[in-house]
Amino acid sequence: MKKYIFIIVVISIAFYTGCNQGISPVSAEEEQQKDGFNGKITFTGEWPDSVQWTLLVVFKQPLTSAASFNVFNVGYISHPIPWGTEVYSYSTEQDTGYLPITAGTYSYVAVAQSNNPVLSLNRSDWKVVGVYYAIGNTNQPGSLVILPNSVTGNININCNFNNPPTQPPGGN
Repeated sequence: MKKYIFIIVVISIAFYTGCNQGISPVSAEEEQQKDGFNGKITFTGEWPDSVQWTLLVVFKQPLTSAASFNVFNVGYISHPIPWGTEVYSYSTEQDTGYLPITAGTYSYVAVAQSNNPVLSLNRSDWKVVGVYYAIGNTNQPGSLVILPNSVTGNININCNFNNPPTQPPGGN
């Protein structure tokens, strides 16, 4: 049941944020003026065999409790990153994800993995394996700032399976 609620909420948000002009055609100028970000994710160590999902997820507010891990706090969810990938270059211009990004300031950008074969929003199903940090500070997650009609670059994340980052509250 939670799976269906999650899917309905994500689709509703996508329609709400992306369908303000109905089915009108998109001009060439509008096509080029997308909000987004890009970078690369580097994976080090052995991928766990049990991983079912690996996603890049962006949160609007910091994850201060298990309750803050919810669909209303999510700003972006990528499509799955293939199992066994060593370096994954991404751009939200090519992969709008399950939930597209919009201009704004985001507090937490992470790569998370789940062993659950069903995509869920239960915090206990996810393990953070990589975090975007502020340049020169690997103790504090970096903020992602996306200005209107621009793409923020070099949002790079290192995922070391042998030395994962500190887990946000409510994790496993």
